[in-house]
Amino acid sequence: MNKFEQQTIALAGVYQAAALVDSLARSGQADSDAMEKSLYSVFQTDADTTAEIFSGLDGVHYGLQNLQQQLTSPAREQIGTTRYSISVLLLSGKLLKNPEKLNLISQGIKAAAAKLDLYDYTHSNQIATLADIYSSTISDLSPRIMVKGDPLHLQNPETRNRVRALLLAGIRAAILWRQLGGSRIQLLFKRKLLVKTAKQLLEQSS
Repeated sequence: MNKFEQQTIALAGVYQAAALVDSLARSGQADSDAMEKSLYSVFQTDADTTAEIFSGLDGVHYGLQNLQQQLTSPAREQIGTTRYSISVLLLSGKLLKNPEKLNLISQGIKAAAAKLDLYDYTHSNQIATLADIYSSTISDLSPRIMVKGDPLHLQNPETRNRVRALLLAGIRAAILWRQLGGSRIQLLFKRKLLVKTAKQLLEQSS
């Protein structure tokens, strides 16, 4: 798998998390398989390939679909996905310049990973832990991500925790994308290649 394909997978991880956040905010529900793989990705710190971070290409199928649609003909109701993706990408750049916060995030994830024998990564306790990591390290950075949706769902503590945990997953994917050489210039001038690559990767997944 070439470098651009790996960058596309990481970027799809960003769009997957953003789309899941938007879905949770608006309806209180989200694709369970995609959410599981996004949460799984947070704990993967020594994977051999980018795809393995999401447990294979299938784990980022939802993100590849959203990336492809966002870069070709985004639907009006998906404006939230666009907004959250851009914000996550911007925040990842700021975090890479803040080693203290990166270290706190890393320590928090390691502490959560140490409890995987007790609680699976989809357990409410783990999700709450990831949400706390996001709240204590990222939520005060600018531009602050303001999640909009149905107040009934956003007032639900479990939904709020899922949203924050997924935003952390999005940040993790965005940092990976940057580490692989991804940049905003790609989003501006290589959109057609990104769409083409996402399509090819979708064909390889199930």
